[in-house]
Amino acid sequence: MKIENQRVLLTGASSGIGEALAWELARRGAVCVLAARRVHCLESLADRIVATVPGTVRPLPVACDVSDRESVAAVIRTGVQQMGGIDVLINNAGVSMYGETERTSVRDLTEILDVNFLGCVHGMQAVLPYMRGQGGGRIVNIASLAAIHGVPYLAAYGASKAALAAYSQSLRAEVAHEGIGVQLVYPGYTQTSIFTKERKLGGARRPRPPYAPVDQVARQIVKAVEKGKTEVLLDSRGRWMSFLHGFMPRVLDQVMSRLAFRLGENEEIRHA
Repeated sequence: MKIENQRVLLTGASSGIGEALAWELARRGAVCVLAARRVHCLESLADRIVATVPGTVRPLPVACDVSDRESVAAVIRTGVQQMGGIDVLINNAGVSMYGETERTSVRDLTEILDVNFLGCVHGMQAVLPYMRGQGGGRIVNIASLAAIHGVPYLAAYGASKAALAAYSQSLRAEVAHEGIGVQLVYPGYTQTSIFTKERKLGGARRPRPPYAPVDQVARQIVKAVEKGKTEVLLDSRGRWMSFLHGFMPRVLDQVMSRLAFRLGENEEIRHA
């Protein structure tokens, strides 16, 4: 499937991977609805895209809180009404938390699940009737390497993405005969503002850069959509993690234990 002329609805489009995806989709000729809570950022982004990318259709900015089921249903209806249908739904909106697992409260976990997991579920459930009616479509869910195997200090984030992965895989099998594809993309550490906005729970520091450039990640995601791959690991660390998880789980546990020790507060205290 070529993304050119495809009708795409993208959530979390105001910054980070979502903003980079909006640019990449426009360059490749997609017709887009851009959804996020900060609609003023989307308006600015749409203006910059139409002024920069020759011949592109101006993306339609729509305010949406993915944790609110009715808000998501409304943006899906708007996409169908304005574009005549939705060929591709990209569930990208997400938030992060970082710190010791034991410091993660039930409230913390509920908040991140509401966005990263249920926010995507709301989109899938709302778009499926329209995709069935038009004879098919594609749902693309942005997961994380933390969904493959638990990563130290990312317990809540990883749990939300792992739930999304399992849900997506079940749905994929159930709707395949209807011409609806469900893809999972697993980015690794990406240079975005999510790290500055995330809730810090304490007890650890982030791994040092370099992280993958966000434009590169966006290109990889769009290429994966065009190729129709169902499970896409975007970097070599993810492929190694997947291999070790499947064939050498004890080795992976040892790697994660060493990583936890290296990033924990105890090491910083010893070297202070």
